[in-house]
Amino acid sequence: MSAELGRLLIVDDEKDFARFVTIVAGEVGYSVRAVDSCAGVEFELSEWHPTVVFLDVFMPDRDGPELLGTLERHAYSGHVVMMSGADSLYLNMAAASAKARGLHLSAILTKPCRKQEVQDLLATLTAAPL
Repeated sequence: MSAELGRLLIVDDEKDFARFVTIVAGEVGYSVRAVDSCAGVEFELSEWHPTVVFLDVFMPDRDGPELLGTLERHAYSGHVVMMSGADSLYLNMAAASAKARGLHLSAILTKPCRKQEVQDLLATLTAAPL
């Protein structure tokens, strides 16, 4: 097995999608953790220090902008990938909020997506360290 390329935190309440990304990212060399709650996000940011965060903008206990505030409070300096399968307007507004907060918005991922799309995105992020 090759060296770890990075630590990917998936923040998504859709367990099947999180499992899909976990498998794909693991295949290309990322260490991956997935959480489906805001408390999980707080813990992982404090204890595990992910290098990439895939953030679903529609979560049951907090929405995207609130979760971006959590990343900002933790002075998160890694890659942020905003995700949604719903409203592209809301996704774009959340992406603008990420930039306004000084976060490193690296991509927007529309769900559902293909395996190759996730692989290509992770390869791009690996090649563009912050």
